[in-house]
Formats: sequence, C-alpha cells, structure tokens
Amino acid sequence: MKRLLLLLFVGCQGSLDAPESGASLDPNFFRCRVQPVLVKNCSAFLCHGDARRFLRVYGRDRLRYGVAGEPDRLSKLSAVEIQANFESASAFVDPTAPDESLLLLKPLETDAGGYFHRGAEIFNQGNVFARPDDPELDVIRQWARGAKENETCVEPGSME
Repeated sequence: MKRLLLLLFVGCQGSLDAPESGASLDPNFFRCRVQPVLVKNCSAFLCHGDARRFLRVYGRDRLRYGVAGEPDRLSKLSAVEIQANFESASAFVDPTAPDESLLLLKPLETDAGGYFHRGAEIFNQGNVFARPDDPELDVIRQWARGAKENETCVEPGSME
C-alpha cells in the first residue's frame, strides 16, 4: 500500500527549485512513438479522452483543445495538444523507478502484475494490455526508461 501511495504522488513537485516530473523524458519519442499508442488505446471519450481525467489524451476525432467545428476535429493535433499530452503522460512516469510507473502498471492486467484499472471493469473486456511483454506497452516502457528519438521523426497521422 505504501508503494501505491508513493506512486500516486510521483507527479507532485517537492519545491519550486526541484526539476519537474518527467524532465528527462524525450518529447520526440513521445510524439512519434508513445502518443500514437495512447491515442489508439486510451483516448476514447469514456476513457482518457475526457478533460476531467487526471490522465487526459487529446486525439483526432476525440477530445480536442480549441477546436470549434466538427470538420476540424479530424485535423492534426496542434503543438498545444501534443505538449498537453506529453505533460499529462509524464506525470504518470516515476523517473526514479520507471518500470513501476503508473503509466505502465495501470493499463496492465492485474494477473500480469498491473494495478486495478476502472476501464477494464467498465468495458468488461479486460485491461488495455494483457501481458507485460505487449509491444505497445513496451514502447511506453522504453520512453519511461529514457529512450530518445530524432526530432525529425514523423508521427503517424501527422500528414493532412
């Protein structure tokens, strides 16, 4: 229980002089590799495509920021939305113990070592990732461990 409580407070900043949570996480790897996984698996309106969620994921034809009309919902994500996704996801990464991060353990089946995730209960289809060796979960794990990507990478769906 102590470990879970510690993980819940990972995103809290100890002082104004302390580095922000996720300061060593690569925004390019996130934009090109992690964000597509989160948008695909987590951004439905009933899940994390809701601005009221702690982990909030903007995506095409999903939750959008500053998009007024229905045709614009399909436009590529803005820099503001990408940054918001990065900051939201970063808050769920424990830089001192990346493999213990909520971003990895929350969507993983409890039988496979994950934590309870309400989404699995709501949809009654199991959790997002059934196994710890799921390739998409591994992408998130690589990012949490500090993987880097070239800034010229092209994220899927970025072309109009």
